[in-house]
Amino acid sequence: MKRQGLLSATGILLLGLVVLMTLHEWDTSLPGEDQAVLTAPAIIARQISARAFNEEDGSLQYHLIADNLLQYDHNPLTEMARPRLAMANEQGTWTISSDNGTVQDNGKLIVFSGSVEARNPDQKIELDTDELRFDSDTNIATSPADATLRFESGETRAGSLEADLDKGILSLDQGVKSEFNAPAS
Repeated sequence: MKRQGLLSATGILLLGLVVLMTLHEWDTSLPGEDQAVLTAPAIIARQISARAFNEEDGSLQYHLIADNLLQYDHNPLTEMARPRLAMANEQGTWTISSDNGTVQDNGKLIVFSGSVEARNPDQKIELDTDELRFDSDTNIATSPADATLRFESGETRAGSLEADLDKGILSLDQGVKSEFNAPAS
C-alpha cells in the first residue's frame, strides 16, 4: 500500500514538472519574433478619458478624451486617435482636437498632429495648424508648423507660434501676415 502511494506521488510530481517545463517554453517568443514582441503595444484602449489635476491646489488642469489609445512597454510613448483636450483658466476655456496625438514625458507633453484645431469661444479665437505641442507643466502651446489664427476682426498667418495659455501672451514668428476687417462706420 505504501509503495502504491509513493508511486502515485512520484507520478504526480513528474507530471507537474513536465507541465512547468512546457509552460516555461511557451513563455518565450518564437525564433525571429523578437522585434514583434518589442513593437507590440502593451495596452490597447478604446474611448478613453483622462484628467490631470494641479499638484498644488488639486484643481482640474485638463481633460483629455481619445477614440483609441496605444501604450507601449518598450517606449514611454502613448499614441492616440482623435484626441480632444479641454482646459479652462482665467483666459477662458480652450479645446484642442486633432486627427492624432502622442503623450510623452509621463503626460507632461501632449503633441497633436494632423488637422489641429484649437478654439477659445470666450475670446473668440480659432487656431488651425498641422502640429501643436502642449506642455502641461507650463501651459504653453507651441506650433513649429504654419498656423492660422482667426479672431473677430480678422486673420493672422505665421510660420510658427508660441502661446502662454495662462498669461494670454501669443508670440508669432516666420512670415507673419495679418488681415483685419475695418469696422463699418
